[in-house]
Amino acid sequence: MNNYLRLLLFSFLASHAVFAGSKVPAELHISTPVWPGFTNADSSGAYVDLFRLIYPKEQVQLAWHFSNYSRAIALVQQGKYHMVPGLSAHESISKNKALLLSEHPFDFDLIVAIYHPEHTAPPRLEQLKQHKLAWDLAYDLHLLLGLPVKGYEVLDIKQGLELVKNRRVDIYLAEKSELLQYLQGETPIKLQPLLYKELLRDPIYLAFADNEAGLAFKTIWDQRFNELYKTGQLKTFYRRYPQLTLPTPD
Repeated sequence: MNNYLRLLLFSFLASHAVFAGSKVPAELHISTPVWPGFTNADSSGAYVDLFRLIYPKEQVQLAWHFSNYSRAIALVQQGKYHMVPGLSAHESISKNKALLLSEHPFDFDLIVAIYHPEHTAPPRLEQLKQHKLAWDLAYDLHLLLGLPVKGYEVLDIKQGLELVKNRRVDIYLAEKSELLQYLQGETPIKLQPLLYKELLRDPIYLAFADNEAGLAFKTIWDQRFNELYKTGQLKTFYRRYPQLTLPTPD
């Protein structure tokens, strides 16, 4: 860490650490959708536990703000909150204004194609542009997949599956772990007659507000992520959460 970032980090934490003569943790405001199993509405989940590992509770208190993905990103761009998880590098092309990506990805999205086998052949990556496609709002998968235009954007997985069943679209693209969490929820849902096929893995990052606070929290994250990776603590943590995949820092 260069001297400027050390000074910035020290100044930021120091300015948040003293209240009425006693030390108080700085608040990190996280803007995110509710992703079952990852960021649950009760502030539990795999990502929640990971962030608590990275940010020492003596220094940083996590504050959660839930909304849809598009709004979660916009609120961080506007500087109202400090961080939004789950951005792909391809999304940074269109959304990286006022955002700072973490140095390394912290997980992978496994993108699957959901289709009706009676109407659509098993999808192939190079043939997706021939189909009517849908995916979740703000995911911008056309950038990742090299497609000339956006697909139809849906509000949630339920709507995406209904569009395929009703032949409104040929293929709904979703993240595999999110799909499985939805199907295996409190009221299990059958995917049949639909099928899914895995297409590709996409590394995902944290995006921080492009301001003094955002840079300070990003600096802490990057430093701690690298330190915990080198000591093996991250590998131990990720083994406890099979829904997570630990990327290898360069």
